[in-house]
Amino acid sequence: MINRRSIVSGGLASVLTTFSNKSVRSHRKKYDVLVIGAGLSGLNSALLLEESGLNVKVIEGRGRVGGRVYTLMNIPGKPEAAGELIGGNYARMIDRAQSLDLNLVLPKSLGPNREWVYRIKDTNILSSDWPSHVLNPLSGDDRNILPHQLLFSLSHRNNPLSGKALDDWISPEFQKYDIPHSQYLKNYLGLNQDTINLMNVVIHTDHINNTSAIHELRRYAVAEFNKSATLANSDKPSSMQINGGNSLLPISMAESLYNKVELNKTVYSFEDRGASVYVHCTDGSFFEASQVVCSIPYPVLKRVKFTPRLPIKLYDAIHEIDYGISIQVHFLVKSEFWLRDGLPQSIWTDGPVERFAVLNRGDNNEVSSAIAFINGNEAYKYDFMNDKEVAQYTLQELIKIRPTIKDSLEPILVQSCHREFHGGGDWVFWRPGQVKKYASNMREKHGNIHFCGEHTALLERGMEGAFESGERVAFDVLEAMG
Repeated sequence: MINRRSIVSGGLASVLTTFSNKSVRSHRKKYDVLVIGAGLSGLNSALLLEESGLNVKVIEGRGRVGGRVYTLMNIPGKPEAAGELIGGNYARMIDRAQSLDLNLVLPKSLGPNREWVYRIKDTNILSSDWPSHVLNPLSGDDRNILPHQLLFSLSHRNNPLSGKALDDWISPEFQKYDIPHSQYLKNYLGLNQDTINLMNVVIHTDHINNTSAIHELRRYAVAEFNKSATLANSDKPSSMQINGGNSLLPISMAESLYNKVELNKTVYSFEDRGASVYVHCTDGSFFEASQVVCSIPYPVLKRVKFTPRLPIKLYDAIHEIDYGISIQVHFLVKSEFWLRDGLPQSIWTDGPVERFAVLNRGDNNEVSSAIAFINGNEAYKYDFMNDKEVAQYTLQELIKIRPTIKDSLEPILVQSCHREFHGGGDWVFWRPGQVKKYASNMREKHGNIHFCGEHTALLERGMEGAFESGERVAFDVLEAMG
């Protein structure tokens, strides 16, 4: 009999060996475990289960593996569309990368290597002028905090989750912070509305009024924990990337599986008959397995049919919890427009395009490309445009605020997890009241169907959160089959 205490005392690997002789890999049509989604969480669970000797099959709706980990190999400098930094404390992820002989290197940033010009209320402001500028809404030493730093610097102040266990964010003690983040900033930190408006530019959710303070507080508590853990190992870098692109990690994970990952398999229905689960795809194919691991993001999963129906709490969570949205427009830089107007290369603005950065990811930090990055409330309008219209509109807005950009940029790609059918958005975010309502229900299995993904992680977030959830669901499957 396997229980959760055994995984704590002996580690998951020792638990897995218990199953090493229970199943022989074969080409039979019924699998021990079917994993839906070839992102980090799905692939990690598949590898752990396969390492136990189970017959595992992974299917993926996209035409590629990796999910939101996506290196834009055809863009100069190979920027990461998402999943950019591997934290120095990402133990699960680092261990898997090393086991696959991938080389971890110091990161090349997706942001600007130099300062921004801040475009606020149609006024250009240099960082050196910001502390004394009339449009700076802060007071005292806080006037030295640059606009792009406000959300992190101020939200993190007096964080009630600081120093707490990483899963304390769902405990009743902190439910009083399950309120709009704007309300928290105003009532608990005393910030004025102009400051909150500037913080809203970079909030990676929907809108600062529609984001639970617990969501933001947890973000910074996890970042603080990882930073302190990295500092305790001063010989290790605080963040890394995979040499050649982070996409090489999920690609290598998929290639190391015994059964080949099947791509372009869009799931529309689960049918759990007890002895088997039947998973139906839109191309007419179906898969049969004893257990199913599902890593589909909620904005996509809410379109999928379950037989029998989901329990009401889980159903409501899937239909109400959302992902943040963003738009990236990547440009080829045809001429050095910043030399013509004498301003910094990159722009941070409270207007429609929000952030525009010239990337120095070429050899010897040479200019490689540029990116406009719009998220949250400003990104919704792009739902009414096709990719060509998105690129044209973004370029026109950039030229309005900086005329020297005209004839200097050429759009080469629009990238958005939100616009991609199987993506659903960037990462899970909690609206006010949802943590109290749903946070304890997201890891519940439904019959022989188990759920994982970054959105179900309790401790970590981002890529390590995905690995955490894949590990947890692998244990859950083994326990169910024991």
